Amino acid sequence: MKKNAIVKVVKITLGVVAALIVVGSFGMAKLVTDGVFYQNKNNDTQANSVKQLAIYGYDLDGFNNTYKGEEISVTAEDGNVVPGTYFDMDSDKCVILVHGAGGDRVSTYPLAQQYIERGYDVIAFDDRGHGLNSDKKVTFGVNEMRDVKALVKYARETLGSTEVIVHGQSMGGEVTAVYASNVAPGTAEAADAVICDSPVPGMEYMIRSVIADDDPQEMDSFVTSYFVETGKLYSNLFYHVNWDKGDTIKVVANDQLPTLIIVSEKDEVCLPEMVEEVYDNVGSAEKSIAYVNSAHIEGVIDDPAGYMEYVENFLANAGL
Repeated sequence: MKKNAIVKVVKITLGVVAALIVVGSFGMAKLVTDGVFYQNKNNDTQANSVKQLAIYGYDLDGFNNTYKGEEISVTAEDGNVVPGTYFDMDSDKCVILVHGAGGDRVSTYPLAQQYIERGYDVIAFDDRGHGLNSDKKVTFGVNEMRDVKALVKYARETLGSTEVIVHGQSMGGEVTAVYASNVAPGTAEAADAVICDSPVPGMEYMIRSVIADDDPQEMDSFVTSYFVETGKLYSNLFYHVNWDKGDTIKVVANDQLPTLIIVSEKDEVCLPEMVEEVYDNVGSAEKSIAYVNSAHIEGVIDDPAGYMEYVENFLANAGL
């Protein structure tokens, strides 16, 4: 075979290999991204909340029989309709509760009860990709923060609340942190204080954890990094979602609201050292950290009075 013919065959072969790599990478990127965004497809998040509260031993029927909430909805700046339940205690203080991944607003009812018993108005709502929220994509705070902004504004302008607090748990803690890092203090959309209970340390961190099956070495391996980087590119191009905007540890440098970070000392989901790193990077001059001797977001279940003492002391110090 002549030399130029060999060169031609090699070029064609390399071209085919490159094309297969590109197509394969595109397919894997789509798989990773859609797996993240649509993680609750065919997942009954409403039933999940009921089951989880039963595991905790929480009396959900008792709560529902005692406290009658009003169904509300608000529209976020991107047009997303946000469903929620408003518990009116005739207060000028309102707490907005942000639940974690895999459940819905009902999962925050143990926390809601503590605030209600102390006389606060409470709004519990469904995150995007959960419950009855109209947007089915889970974006770890990148889009969810818009819903929180709309609810804070609703509490101020429609309900007449003079003080608004946002309190998130787990992924809801991450949503709360991302939200706090994207509002200017003193505006209608800005809460007077935020509380992040065991916040997810970042969107990419959790995705790496899932891909690597929580193996610390595999999380930073070439294969995991390749899947993550191609997924990030696909997400930017086709969904216009930048994963870096959901990097809790980094974005909280822009948070200027009074902020309380709660660390669950027995947490195996959001490791205490990662949550501490979130606290360390919070840019606000008014920030506090509290430790509860519990598993992931179970502080309010194990010791409601002790948990709320941390919360009340923080709010008092913030002048609320």
